[in-house]
Amino acid sequence: MKTLVWITHTFRKDSRLYNSLEGECTFVYYSPFYFAGDREKAILKNTNWQNLELFYGSINHFRKQLTKDGGDLTIYKESDPIGHINMLIEAFGYTKLVIDEPQFAMWHSLNTFKLTIEPTYIDSDLIQTDCNYRTAKHRWMHHASREYNYYLPNNKLTFFNLTLYNGEDKYPKGNIPNVQKILDRAYDIASNYANTRDKHNGQTELSTLLQNGLIDPHNIFYTMVDIFKKQGADLTKNEGAHAAMLRQFTFREMTIIKSRQLGLTMENTPAQWLTKTITEKSYNNLVSKTNEESTLTFDHIANANTSDTNINKILSESFVKGVMPNRARMYYAGWLFYNAKSGIEAINLLINTFDLLFTDGQCPNNYISCCSSMNMSYGKVMLLNKDRVMSLLDYAE
Repeated sequence: MKTLVWITHTFRKDSRLYNSLEGECTFVYYSPFYFAGDREKAILKNTNWQNLELFYGSINHFRKQLTKDGGDLTIYKESDPIGHINMLIEAFGYTKLVIDEPQFAMWHSLNTFKLTIEPTYIDSDLIQTDCNYRTAKHRWMHHASREYNYYLPNNKLTFFNLTLYNGEDKYPKGNIPNVQKILDRAYDIASNYANTRDKHNGQTELSTLLQNGLIDPHNIFYTMVDIFKKQGADLTKNEGAHAAMLRQFTFREMTIIKSRQLGLTMENTPAQWLTKTITEKSYNNLVSKTNEESTLTFDHIANANTSDTNINKILSESFVKGVMPNRARMYYAGWLFYNAKSGIEAINLLINTFDLLFTDGQCPNNYISCCSSMNMSYGKVMLLNKDRVMSLLDYAE
C-alpha cells in the first residue's frame, strides 16, 4: 500500500496522525496562500511577522523530523490542490489518501468530492472521540477517566519521497519557539492556574504551540492530567486548579468541533461567523448599532493609540507577549462595541486585532470567543468593570 498524506496542521511525529500510518508514505503540504479564499489570503499576507515565523517554523520543524527518519515534506504552491493530488495519485500509483484534519472546516475553495480516492481523515482523539458531551466540564472529566497512551514516534512506516516539479523549494524556514521552555512554564503554573489565568502573565501560553501544530493536544492534556494526579487532585471534581486548566483544553475541542459542524473557515467574514454562533437577538442588536461620532480606526489599535488609556495599556502589553488574556479580551470586546463606528465594525476590529497583530489568532477558539463576546447579557453587550479588569490583569506601573 502506498499512502499520500496531506498535512494541514499536525506538524510533529508524536501525534495520532503519525501513529496511524504504516507502509510506504509520502507527506505533502499545500500553502493556503495559493488556494484559499480572498479573505484568508489577505489574513495570511498581512499577519504580523511573529505569526508567520511560527507558522513557517512549524512546517520546517516537521520537515527536519521527517528527514531524520529518511523522509521529507514536499511543499507545493498550487491554486488547485485537489487536481494536483489527483495527478499525483495517477502518476505514482497511490492507493490511499490520508488528510490531516485542519483546525477549521475544510476550505470552501476545495471540493474534496472531486478526489479520485476517498480520503481518510485523521485527527487528535480529543476531537474525534466517543465523548459527545457538550460542556467543557463533562468533556474533560470524561477524558480524564479514560485509559490512555501517549503518542510516540512511529516506526511502522517507510517513505516514498517526491521531488519538486517547480525547481528549488524557497518556502521560508521561519523560527519555532523554545517548545520545552513553554511547556515547562505551563507545568509550573498549572497548580495555581485558577488564580493566575486572568492576570496578564498568568496564561499557559500554549495557544501558539497548539494552533501551529507543534504539540499534540492528546499528549499535552494527559501530561497535565498526570501532573495533577501526582499533586493529589481529585479528578472526579470540577473544582480547583486542575478543573480550570483541563476545561481550557476541552473548550478548544468544542470550538473546533463547532466550526467544523457549521462549515466555518477563515474565509468566512466575521459577520458570517456571527450569524451562526450568536443569538438572533444579539446579532440584530449588533447590525443595528451605529456610532456616528466614532473616529476609531485599525491604525489606532495597531499603534495602541486609542482614546482610552486602559485599552492602550492592554494592547501594548499584549503586543509584547503576542497574546491577550481572556479577561482583557472580554473587556476589549465590550469597549469596541460601544466605541467603534458600528457593531459590525466592532467585530471586524476585534477579530482583526487577533488575526493580524497577535500570535494567538487565526484559530476557531479565537473566532468563537470573539463572537461570543458580542452576545447580549441582561439585554446589552457586556462591558466589564474596568477597575476590576485592570486590577485582575495586574500590570506593573
